[in-house]
Amino acid sequence: MLCVVYVSLLSYGVESNPGGIPMKRSRRDFLKTMTTCAVATSILPAGAPRAEDQPSSDFERMSLEHRAQEALTLMGEYGSCCTGVLGAWAPELGLEIEQVAGLGRGMAGGIGGLGQVCGAVSGAILAIGLKTSNAGNLHDMPAAFETMAAVREFVARFEERHSSIQCRDLMGHDISTQEKSAAAMQAGAFGDCPQFIESAVAILDEMIRTGRI
Repeated sequence: MLCVVYVSLLSYGVESNPGGIPMKRSRRDFLKTMTTCAVATSILPAGAPRAEDQPSSDFERMSLEHRAQEALTLMGEYGSCCTGVLGAWAPELGLEIEQVAGLGRGMAGGIGGLGQVCGAVSGAILAIGLKTSNAGNLHDMPAAFETMAAVREFVARFEERHSSIQCRDLMGHDISTQEKSAAAMQAGAFGDCPQFIESAVAILDEMIRTGRI
């Protein structure tokens, strides 16, 4: 999805409307009433809990609700749904948040603002690749096929929920130019972005917890 950094360039507000995963009411209300993205860090509530501030063992036991909140917070801070989803697993994947932000930046807006693969999906796929790879299997074709099978399962499950993984389809608007993106924002097309992040987090979390990744 086209998120905060790209949106802020256009100086339009975005009304978020998360759904799917139960979240604390204060957090949900905050996201729903967000009206400006000009300064990304301004959407972070004071003292908001961050997974990176927790011990590793606590992070590994993070609840689905907490992980979804972390993904939404990172999306808001760094301007990419990809960064949000991938960053929710950053400590477990051995990544620094700055690395995650760099990886996710170009994926914002459905890959460079083109409205193609949803950033939340891209972030989950990057996480699957890292989760299923190690120094001993990088040249192992059967392991590569297992990774691809996990990606296909994730995509199929995301499409079951939302019918597509394409940003333009999910939003119902062509956002491939700044003018078209501005029109989409005026129509409220970005309001569902948080629910796509929540779906990606929920599917990936379940696949990891059940040993499918």
